[in-house]
Amino acid sequence: MKLVSPSTILADLTRRLDQRFGLWLLQGAVLSPACAAEDSDFEGAGLKASSSDSWPMRIALGSPTERDVLQEIDAVDRWARAWHQARSTLPSGVTLVSETRQWTRVGEQSLPVRLAIEGPTALAAWVNESSRWNRACGRRDELTQRFPSLRGSTVCRSHVAVFADWADRDVSRLQALLAWLEKFPRSGLYLRQLPVPDMDTKWIEPRKAVVRDFFLAIQGKPMVGESQDFHTVCGLRKPSGKLRMRILCPQLRAMVAGLSDIESPVQEIASMRLPVRAVIIVENLETGLALPDYEGTVAFMRLGHAVSELARIPWLVPDAGFGASSKHHVPKLVYWGDIDTHGFAILSRARGIFSRLESILMDEATFLASTLLWVTEAKPHRAEELCHLTPAETDTYTGLRTNRWGENLRLEQERLPWQACLRAIQEALSSV
Repeated sequence: MKLVSPSTILADLTRRLDQRFGLWLLQGAVLSPACAAEDSDFEGAGLKASSSDSWPMRIALGSPTERDVLQEIDAVDRWARAWHQARSTLPSGVTLVSETRQWTRVGEQSLPVRLAIEGPTALAAWVNESSRWNRACGRRDELTQRFPSLRGSTVCRSHVAVFADWADRDVSRLQALLAWLEKFPRSGLYLRQLPVPDMDTKWIEPRKAVVRDFFLAIQGKPMVGESQDFHTVCGLRKPSGKLRMRILCPQLRAMVAGLSDIESPVQEIASMRLPVRAVIIVENLETGLALPDYEGTVAFMRLGHAVSELARIPWLVPDAGFGASSKHHVPKLVYWGDIDTHGFAILSRARGIFSRLESILMDEATFLASTLLWVTEAKPHRAEELCHLTPAETDTYTGLRTNRWGENLRLEQERLPWQACLRAIQEALSSV
């Protein structure tokens, strides 16, 4: 015998509203066939919804037989009383349906049999979410009236917080920004230049994904996650990425007014005309700052996965430009990163651009010789395979991923003895 109490129903409907808030908002309080089929989720708590493709939602509360009543009369009595008491607390649109049973031994009994909920508005009222639901519906109607293309867009599901939780001022700002972008979809302006009242870059920066998705929806284009760049979608000018480079050679420094530590947009570094013979790429900034002078050498620091930006520098001669021109000398490239899964992922990405790239101090021997320096990698890289590693590098990467030497271990480059590091660098550059 399964008897469902008011408290169980309330808990489950609270969860259901949270899960389907965006969906019901999108569909204008009309449940789709696909979602109606999902109502079997109620059964895990002893609940059963009807197979109807739309509202009202009907939930069975239990169907005790005469035998059940005779065997568990106290439990059935408590259940029936709880529902009769709950009847007075039900909001408009939520109806408790009772039926009279005529039994031989216990006589006539009036029992609750099902709950009928007209729609999300009634459901929200019963679970004390009326304010949030009504606010979301009001904003949905306002935005879809201003931007008809939003009607039916999955942006309602993707960004529920905009409709339900944002402050009024923020929603107004979003609407004003979208209206301007709709009018000038290819402005080519920087964020700072946008002539939208009450708008600033500090407001936009943390909300780029929201603005991007809403603008895609307004244009009737599909949202495909983070693969679409905010600036490209909105027709805005993207700030140039910057690289941090140290010039480790006195002769090269003399060619740029003695500058040694340069942080500059990629295209400006790409336009430099330096006869570089070797390039060291190091992951750690402090390591890069500590590097001594090496003839004809520069170092790039703290690139992380943005190492792919180096492909835009022609004098580094990426594979795509190999042989295309003879005006650039082909410098030797050395990569030194942390011995952890992300370090190898960055190395693999870099070697996908520069197949001649050599790694140093990223081998199993270095790792095993430094057991006292091991620390934990909080979130290891997920890729099972990295396609641009050497067999030895792949084996070390696999060992780290599979916890061959311990769980989520890593060796940061800055923890290695400095003199040993300098010897490894000197050896790598000796062939230059």
